[in-house]
Amino acid sequence: MAPIEAPRREELEAFEDLRSRIAGMGDAALADRLERLREAREIWVAPRLGPERWAVFVEALSLVKRIYLRREALLDPVAHLYRTPRPDIPRAYQEAHARLGLAGALRHELAHRDGMRDEAAAYDAELAWYETVRQAAPLTRMRDEERRAWEWGLDAAVLSARKARETANGSSGAPSP
Repeated sequence: MAPIEAPRREELEAFEDLRSRIAGMGDAALADRLERLREAREIWVAPRLGPERWAVFVEALSLVKRIYLRREALLDPVAHLYRTPRPDIPRAYQEAHARLGLAGALRHELAHRDGMRDEAAAYDAELAWYETVRQAAPLTRMRDEERRAWEWGLDAAVLSARKARETANGSSGAPSP
């Protein structure tokens, strides 16, 4: 595990690409916040984080707060998400789903970093973020096929987050009051 810094060029470039894509989705504030956390060495790459996770937030004694980002998820979100090839899903749709899923996972872990201990509440923050992306101007300005891919990716990411929320909490998937 290591912070995402200049000596780790491949990871730093992938992180910058991710931030650029998040800004392109209409959330420049989230992209800027991720950069501030990276600069503060609060976002690290974790090569051995298991395939079941995009990222995880860890706090130690209220002194150290870090988000560990799975290296494969950062470098190749599609390979991370689609462990088994899916030729039935167009590549653009897979990329939209994977990139949205990675960004949503970071939004989820930020909710934990901000003090949300309840897993359902963190999923609610992630789900709310997906809806802001859905309403953002960049999506409405896309060409038809590109927009269809991103809408499909959003629907798939929302479905994944709802399923994970239900699994984590044994709940119905309804938002917390």
